[in-house]
Amino acid sequence: MTQEININQIEFLDELFNEWSGFFLKYKMALTELKSDFEIIDLEWRGKYGYSPIEHLKTRMKKPRSLIKKVEERQIPLTLKSIEESIKDIAGVRIVTSFIDDIYMLKEHIENREDIRVIKVKDYINHPKESGYKSLHIIVETEVILSNEILWVPVEIQIRSLSMDFWASTEHKLNYKYQGKHVPESAKKRLVDLSNAAFLLDQKMSDLRNQLLTNAPLLLDSSL
Repeated sequence: MTQEININQIEFLDELFNEWSGFFLKYKMALTELKSDFEIIDLEWRGKYGYSPIEHLKTRMKKPRSLIKKVEERQIPLTLKSIEESIKDIAGVRIVTSFIDDIYMLKEHIENREDIRVIKVKDYINHPKESGYKSLHIIVETEVILSNEILWVPVEIQIRSLSMDFWASTEHKLNYKYQGKHVPESAKKRLVDLSNAAFLLDQKMSDLRNQLLTNAPLLLDSSL
């Protein structure tokens, strides 16, 4: 059985490398499109309101090894067609915000765009993973206009606060260190505790910002 899987992997890798440009090109185009869209929105909001919820933005493509691992875990046939139909996060965009409210403001913006179709939303903020991981994941199809056709390409958009992003980065490094081994239970518990503490800070910062925004007109009136 192991030999059969290895043969399938080799055949798939041959197909993957032979069709690399054709298969992955549309995902690269989709990332270019989305990155440009959000950079324009960032410029617009900073110009209009003097503030943008986007602290920073990063794009990524799944590497072949990571893709094959996911294919095997989900028992998807090792063909490009099956992967295209079953895996919707080959391309990904991560947007980091300052405040929790900004996450849902960006979600609403995405849902209202005509060049983006929302396929699925996974809210790990209101429903965190057991590990303590918090983030908003949105599977979308983004419009890519070519010279003679229009493509709708799936992309995963992750939106999280600065503290959520820092926590996720720390967890990733810890899991990488213990790859193939069990992370100590004490470390897992501390990660969950730190996730809850970070989220509490996020909430308090959001409350403070909303309070300042609510009182801003009063402060302006009193200064006149």
